[in-house]
Amino acid sequence: MQVDGVEQMREMEKSLILFCKYNGLCAGIKLSRSLRIGDFMKILRGKFSDLRRHSLQLFYAIRDHPSTMLYNDEDLEVMFAVAYSIGLNCIEVTVVDSRGFDSGTSGCGGDVGANSSGVFDSGGDASASTSKGISFSGQGLVGHPFESMGDVGFRDALRKYSIVHSFEFDFVKNETERVTAVCKVKSCKWNIHARLDKVSGCFYIKRYYSVHSCGVAGRTTKNCHANSTLISQLIKDDVRDKSKKRAVDVVDDLKEYYGVDVSYNRAWLAVQKAKSSAFGDYSDSFNQLQWYRNAVLNSDPRSVFDVEWDQSTNRFLRLFVAFDACVQGFKHCRPVLSVDATFLKARHMGCLMSASAKDGNAGLFALCFGVVDSENNDNWLWFMEKLRGILDEERRVIVFISDRHRGIKEGIAKVFPSSFHSYCLYHLKGNLRTALASTNVKYKESLIRVFSKCAYAPTVAKFNQHMGNLVKHGGAAVVHFLSELPNERWANVFFPGQRYGAMSSSLTECFNSWILKKCELPVVDMVDRIRKKMMKSMCLRRERSSKWEQVICPYEESRLEKLYDLVKTWKVIPSSADIFEVDTDPSISVDIGRRTCSCCWWQLNGFPCCHAVCAIKYSGKDLNLYVERYFHVESYRQVYSKPIYPVASLLKSDMVDYGSSILPPLSKKPPGRPKKKRIRSNGEKVREMKCGRCGKMGNHNKLTCKEDLRPGF
Repeated sequence: MQVDGVEQMREMEKSLILFCKYNGLCAGIKLSRSLRIGDFMKILRGKFSDLRRHSLQLFYAIRDHPSTMLYNDEDLEVMFAVAYSIGLNCIEVTVVDSRGFDSGTSGCGGDVGANSSGVFDSGGDASASTSKGISFSGQGLVGHPFESMGDVGFRDALRKYSIVHSFEFDFVKNETERVTAVCKVKSCKWNIHARLDKVSGCFYIKRYYSVHSCGVAGRTTKNCHANSTLISQLIKDDVRDKSKKRAVDVVDDLKEYYGVDVSYNRAWLAVQKAKSSAFGDYSDSFNQLQWYRNAVLNSDPRSVFDVEWDQSTNRFLRLFVAFDACVQGFKHCRPVLSVDATFLKARHMGCLMSASAKDGNAGLFALCFGVVDSENNDNWLWFMEKLRGILDEERRVIVFISDRHRGIKEGIAKVFPSSFHSYCLYHLKGNLRTALASTNVKYKESLIRVFSKCAYAPTVAKFNQHMGNLVKHGGAAVVHFLSELPNERWANVFFPGQRYGAMSSSLTECFNSWILKKCELPVVDMVDRIRKKMMKSMCLRRERSSKWEQVICPYEESRLEKLYDLVKTWKVIPSSADIFEVDTDPSISVDIGRRTCSCCWWQLNGFPCCHAVCAIKYSGKDLNLYVERYFHVESYRQVYSKPIYPVASLLKSDMVDYGSSILPPLSKKPPGRPKKKRIRSNGEKVREMKCGRCGKMGNHNKLTCKEDLRPGF
């Protein structure tokens, strides 16, 4: 028995049971004497997942010492020694989150709430609570260490506390080594005093009277301490996840969760400060381009990342980005590029140019993009020259589709003289609507439909038929519009290149919508987020295509299935091994050897038409062999076979001095409120709505209606 007692004593000297309390929860941890304080912190963060590494403060209670600090390995050794000397094997430990506020209850996405240890208690009770689920658990506060950041962190936590409890305070002493605050109501006894411990760097609360003798009369919904800087700290995490955070949302969130009223201007300034804190300074972001270029090229040397700036003024001019994975992948896509530009919404504005294609499954494939100070002829010429550097013109003739921007037309003509340029049909129809502005709405739309029939007409006879109707009913306005529009730029039957059925530049519109949320970020962060989005998309498509077992991509396979269901009852008359007549009304001739059909759709779209499918199936040959290789699963896998490589870090500390800094471009802020919606092209139709007052279709509602109503309406 004596031996067993000795063994028990030795075992007790080796370990202790610590009951750790945090936010109303308790966790038992067996702590050996050999364990260090850092290892104990890791165990705690595993037990309580919302704790952060640099925000833990620990206090244990032994007899007459209810709040003994547990800070380092020496404190841990003292705790073991005291526990063994008085025969304790279980000790209560209080876990304190020194961030000052609870981050789990805010709709603003920031650290809003009260100190989890109850450093600022709402009353004299040992446990008190506020609304919205923000809890406070008070303890002995005098002598309590608060914030390792010193006076700045203490003052911020005090301001947050006043916001939660809806009262204002004044600083009696506001120094780097001591802070004293009293309630703004002079007769109120609430006060707090804290001093800096120069050894630990922590602020210690020396005096604290937590009762507001002013009562409800001293409470207010307008707090002078809820300034833009403090609000920006509260919403920084939310802005990082949602870059398009609106000031009006911040106003609503602060009112809903904390009952504090802030002005729109203050909330707007807080959002701007939060963006600068989350994403870095907008102006300094241009100077980071040189570092980011080297970081990209170090991870993928074959990528193209060119930055240009004015050598005399060091002002940013242009940026061109083309990842090697995109350049290699485009070789297996249809040789059709859609080019366009969209304006940026960041502080220094600018314009983002892009070139996009379609993969074999009709998905968006972004080839490259560039950032310029404005959309003009010189910048488009520069973009086309950079684009030529990444394309293999010797193997394939590229077809470009765009709106009729003068810079694009001149750039393609100079840089790609052997390529073909098609005008976007969607924009042309918008331009025609403008030309027919004085025409009746229904009549105008009927002319637009006839114009579309002219564009899609597969034969000259069909084109002339529809064109005659268009000119006859459209009059002089249509004739003038068509006089400035060469037929070979828009009509299927006259277009010299192979567009594979693409008639509009919708791909670039898709790309612009795809990156819409990124256009408000600083230039480096914007480019990096676009890279991440492209990298993730290519990885997902690569993994998805690895599971496909068919020969043709799923989207194109579904097109073939619909065509086969349509023609499976048709009759075919053979003429030779490759030539067939499909017995329809009218009858159609198909030459599967030359891949032609008398309806001309096979030649125009580069994809078998219904007559070709019928003839190929009758011949007994493999239909997949007559589908262009761009629509095959194997080509699709080749498009996404090469990955976009990650960039290791975006830390400013990694930057080196490149001798000259890049300044942001000079941009003049336009008058009025900043525009968030994209600028519609000339003649682009706006979606109409029905007014609840006058009952007419238009772009107004009952609040903005100015129509004169007849009596009795």
